[in-house]
Formats: sequence, C-alpha cells, structure tokens
Amino acid sequence: MLRTRRRAVLCATTVIMSTGLAVAIAPTAFADGSPTTTVTRVVTGDDGKLEVDLSDNTPLTSLQISVRSSTADDASTLLTVNDFSNDTTTAPVQLPAGTAYDSYPVDVDYTLADGTTEHWSGAAHGADGLLNYRKHIFVSDVSTDRATTDFDHRTVYILGQVKEFDPATSSTISAGAGADVVVNWAEQHDPSDWVNRSTHVTTDESGAFQLPVTPGGILQDGTAGIGSTPLDTTAVATPHSVPSVPAYTTSYRITSAPSSVQPHKGTKITVKGKVERLVNNVWKPFGGAPVVTTTTDPDWYTYTVPHQLATTTAAADGSFSYAITANATTTLHTYLKPSSYLPPVTQDLDTINVPTATSITLAAYSINEDAEVTTTGRLTGNCAYQSLWLQYSPNGKTSWLNISHLTTSYANGGNYCSFAMKGGGGYDGYYRVIHAESPQLLGYAQPARRLNRIRTQMSGSVTPTRPAYATTKLTASGTVIQLTSKGWVHYNHAYVVLVYKPKGDPQWYWVKKGYTNAAGRYSFSTPAYGDGTWAAYLATDSKHFYSETPNYVSVNVVH
Repeated sequence: MLRTRRRAVLCATTVIMSTGLAVAIAPTAFADGSPTTTVTRVVTGDDGKLEVDLSDNTPLTSLQISVRSSTADDASTLLTVNDFSNDTTTAPVQLPAGTAYDSYPVDVDYTLADGTTEHWSGAAHGADGLLNYRKHIFVSDVSTDRATTDFDHRTVYILGQVKEFDPATSSTISAGAGADVVVNWAEQHDPSDWVNRSTHVTTDESGAFQLPVTPGGILQDGTAGIGSTPLDTTAVATPHSVPSVPAYTTSYRITSAPSSVQPHKGTKITVKGKVERLVNNVWKPFGGAPVVTTTTDPDWYTYTVPHQLATTTAAADGSFSYAITANATTTLHTYLKPSSYLPPVTQDLDTINVPTATSITLAAYSINEDAEVTTTGRLTGNCAYQSLWLQYSPNGKTSWLNISHLTTSYANGGNYCSFAMKGGGGYDGYYRVIHAESPQLLGYAQPARRLNRIRTQMSGSVTPTRPAYATTKLTASGTVIQLTSKGWVHYNHAYVVLVYKPKGDPQWYWVKKGYTNAAGRYSFSTPAYGDGTWAAYLATDSKHFYSETPNYVSVNVVH
C-alpha cells in the first residue's frame, strides 16, 4: 500500500514503558501553546502491524499506542504497545483472546526530543484513527499451466492460492473454500484488437483456485485479487499479477486451383487444394485448418476476411474442396482464416475470368466490283485487344470460311472499339463478323448479311494484228454478257473501255470508250499507233462485277 508519511525516528535513549495498561503521560505545554509535531493517522498493515504517520520529521524519544474497546470516553484499553521499529509495531497487533473482529480506536502517546509529550485520540479522527482488527485475505501466488498457447492448444489455466492472515493468532493459513477471487486480463486477438476480460472464481477446500481461459491470442496484464469478503475479513488491496501467455504462431503453406479459369457468370466452379504446416522443420498435412477463399487480400491489421466466397475445414490429409459461384472476373485469394495463431502471411492466388456479353453495333457491309467485301462496326463492352473474324458462307448457315481477321485496339470512350475489315468474297454469299469467346468477352456471331453483284464476261479481238503503218486503222470488237436468272444473256448498254500498252511501257492507256448494243456487242476503230498490246474491260456500275477480255492481243506494225 503506497503511503506518504513521515517516519517517526526514536532517539537512542531507551525509554522503558509499562507492558501492562497504558501509562498516562501528562502533556507539557508548548511555549507558544500549540504542538508542532502531530499524528496524522494510524494504518493497519496487511500483516497485522500498525504504523503511525506523523506530520514532520521531528525525532521522538518515545512512542506508545493504546487500543481502546470503543470510542466512548470511558472505554477500556484492550492493549498497549510501545515496541516499534520507526513508526511501525515490530509485531502484529494481537488483542486479548476472544476479542471480536472489528475496528477499534487507537490512542497515540509520544514524546518529542525536547521532552514535550503529546496525546492523540484516534476516536476523534474517524477511519484515520482505527485499528482494522480483521482477517486479511490475499492471493498469495498465481501461475499458468502453459507458457504459450497455439493453434492446437488454445486454453490456458490460471492457477492460484488464496491465504489469510488472522490477527487473533498472528498466523497465515490457506483461506479454505469459497473465497471470492476476481481475475482480470487482456487479450490481443489481432494487432489492433485488445479486449479486457474479468470474471470471478471461488477457491476449493485448500484455498486454491483455477480458471480456464481461451484468450484467442496473447494473454497479458492479468491480475488476481480478492473480491467480496465476509464482515470479519478485509481483502488485501494489491492483487497478484498473472503471468503473460504469448500466442505461438504456426507456419503454413497452401496451394489451390479452380476447376475452370474461364467460367460463365452464375456457374459453379470448384476450388481444390492442400494446406501444410511446419512441424519440427518438416512440412506435414494441416488437418483441421480453416481455409477461406476471398476476392481480396486478408486484412493484415485486424485479421478479418473481407469479401469471402467460401470456407471449409481441411481434411486430415490437408486437402480441401468447395464450390463457389463465378460472378465476375477476379483473383481468388485462398489462405487460412487469420488469427493470432495463423497470421495472414501466405496465400495462393488464382485468376478466374468471367467473360461478359458483347455485340456489334453500326454494322455496315459492301462488296465491290472485284468481289472484295468491306465491313465496319463497333464491338461493345470490354473490347480492347479482341480478335474478330470476317466470315463467308455460300448459304448463310454452314461452311463458314474466314476471309479476314483483326485485333481491336483500345476502347473509344471506354465502351466500344471501332473496326474495319476487308476480305475476298464470292459472287453471291453471306457474310458476318464473329468474336470467339475470350477471357474478357463472350462469343458473339453477327447476323449474316447477303451480298452479291451480277457476274459478267467479255470476249474481244483486234484486226489486223500486223498493220502496214502506225496510222492503219484497227478494229477492236467483242461481246459482253451477264448472268441473270435466265442464264447468260447479252449485256445491253455495257460501258466498255479500250486500252493500249505500247511495247516497252508498263502503263496501260485508254483509247476509246463506248457502250454495247442490244446484242451486247461493242466495236471500236482506232489507229494502230505502233507495236503494243490491246485489251478491253468493263467499266462497271454498282450492280455488276468487273470483267475484261480474257486474252490480250499483240499488234506488230510493219515498218
């Protein structure tokens, strides 16, 4: 018990006092009429000794206490003691046999070095002037049955003994059964979570107590003290400390794998794996380990499990398996549910991709005179760097053939990717753009679009092929036909261009242009110009395919 007091120091001169009833000491008056050294209080120690607190350090030549039976003016004196070490009795205060346990007023008589004697009556000072003559009960020792807790051993027993000091016998014995002990302690469940606990436990016949505690982590700052007591018993105020019990962490490793890395939204997939722990530097199956899978890291500070998808307990061989529902592309974080015994220091990561829906908007198709198909449009959704194919089918249902491919670039505005493709098509067929399923997007096939033009064919000849002079007139003629529902028919009013390439010149030059007649026939008259090659081609409109004379005619001018 902490006290601020002045210790009375007796002079070396021995003063012999009566061992019987207190001897009245007549006070000597001070020169100024008031004492300078006074008693402030008396205090009963837990060991039954009584100490006297004085107001200053003035040496005393004598000190005596008298324990009175009550606060009445005529109360008898039960005991007088003048055997002190400094201001404390050298032995516990033991009142006459049969004296009831209670609080008794104490008179103090003392002599100063200058011979002045003083009398202090405890009855006039309330609780500060009383001897606490009761049993003093206290927790004498505390221990724990374990030095640490761990994943497999989480409960620790707090063990202790309660004793009591009996002033009537000046002896200390076990408290016996039924003593009330208050146990307090703090638990650290994670780096940020301290929880204070308190409970009561009673002693057995031997004065011993035990309390099982499952702290869930570190146990420290514990105390065990006396709670409620009978009227004749006083609890010692200072409790006994409880040894701290640290939590021993288990090292583990874990592997996991999903049954599908590209499931569709809403489907069930299975996560399987195995967990092991390190035992005496050997990795062994970790049966009973609490496995979880989440979509994010564990909380390293509070040991919580955010965004949990599934949980299970590992089998005896360390294996585990559970189903989860795939709802979005995510990384699966698989680890053991963290605690003070299993800190979140390791995890296995697996990525699953759940492709989302896509479509093609603003689609446009065209086919030119050479049967080259062009398409443009926008791929929607998570479209960056996706593979697209332009396909051809003669009937729009089967035998789809890839005729062009591209990979989209970045998304425009974040929600679509523009594209443009070209490929060689057929005279009459169906075309579509498809997106094969990817980790980002589901598969998509655009509705087929039919494209066609009218096929054409040409024949042609040039006469003469050996003219005498460059100015000699040549006649270039031939026929243009087109394929209709009635078959091949003459192409009336077809626009034909006559072209000439001089010998040694890579360039073709147009010479004459004209239209076919109702019989699909064309005819041009032109100078020979010189040695060279002659041909004719169809200048098409938007409905016809291109054609040209199948054979180039060489003309040699005779010089």
